[in-house]
Amino acid sequence: MKDKPTRQELEIQISELKRQNEELKSIAIDFHENERFNTFDKENLKEVYVAPIASIFNNMGDSVFVKDDQSRLVLVNDAFCELFQLTRAEIIGKTLAENVPIDERESFLKIDRAVLTEGIENINEETLTINNETKIISTRKSRFIDSNGNKFLVGAIRDITEKKNAEKALKENENKYRKLNATKDKLLSIIAHDLRSPFNNIIGLSSLLQKRSDSFEDKQSEKYIEIINSTAKETLILLDNLLNWAKSQTGELNIKSEKISLSKTIEQVISLENKLAATKEILLKYKCLDEIKICTDQNILKIVLRNLISNAIKFTKNGGKINVVSAKREGGIEISIEDDGVGMSKKTVENLFDIYRTKTLLGTANEVGTGLGLALSKEFVNKLGGEISVISEVGKGSKFTIFLPFKLNNSE
Repeated sequence: MKDKPTRQELEIQISELKRQNEELKSIAIDFHENERFNTFDKENLKEVYVAPIASIFNNMGDSVFVKDDQSRLVLVNDAFCELFQLTRAEIIGKTLAENVPIDERESFLKIDRAVLTEGIENINEETLTINNETKIISTRKSRFIDSNGNKFLVGAIRDITEKKNAEKALKENENKYRKLNATKDKLLSIIAHDLRSPFNNIIGLSSLLQKRSDSFEDKQSEKYIEIINSTAKETLILLDNLLNWAKSQTGELNIKSEKISLSKTIEQVISLENKLAATKEILLKYKCLDEIKICTDQNILKIVLRNLISNAIKFTKNGGKINVVSAKREGGIEISIEDDGVGMSKKTVENLFDIYRTKTLLGTANEVGTGLGLALSKEFVNKLGGEISVISEVGKGSKFTIFLPFKLNNSE
């Protein structure tokens, strides 16, 4: 495609128009006098005026046009006809505003009026919708006044749709790579820092048991073993979250729908998490208000429940309570996990599900955390077609609520 014409190039074209001034004058007069224009022979117009003048413009790659002071077209080149998919006979004498949506029409005519009135050249990017196809165009409009004071608008249009689409795709790819890079940095940060601490606990305590097992009383030994066990379980959860998060970010996570008993699924998770809760003497209870069967991915749901319950245990003090409740709701089911733990501030809640913005907080027993579990839970709940919300207040605990449809969209 040729480069956009400069003002100097347009002025050269205009100078060619001056040589046809007498003919232009008579045509302009006819356009101003509606009665005469309505009876004007368009074929005669094409032969006498349009054909010789248009040849000047047809060697330009852009769509070129000339309008009178009422924004009616008096001259167009072949590229302009191709752009609007109309013949010259269908174009000359019209504004073509009626061929485009109202918002575009008002924009075109407003710019035309401003250029004709003020004489200030206008260069603009806008949309052009023709036959339900929207293009992005770059327009350049200037005013020309002939020796008799008649005002004309000379313009050029360039279709830049492909260029803009390419720029958009490039920007989207750039954002995608930025996100992937941030994901990589976060992943490395978790591996480098957050995994070291629990492994150091496991190694340190197990070494202590190994070296001094004969001198420990049974209760003391049992306490260390419990810490090792809970630390190992937390670390395993973290590793699972890392693997699942990596699969989710790379698009390798497959959602498989199956018919399951909701209460049995929750009870299985509760059974595993009860051992962790017992180390802090936390009472973890489950209440099923309705016996429900749903079609969803059981493994994904278990990951979400395990993360939310583990999070509740982490931020609940020794001797606290956690209640898990499931019930039917309109259009689906609801599962709530409520604790009487330390709670969260409004600012913490706002960033809670964003792994890139949430801050790592220690649990009530100095348990380490990454924020990955909650971010992963929200992402997985969304993949299951549901929503997750949280209500929390500092010092009064937190309540996480999951809503899931009875049936996944891709389930049979």
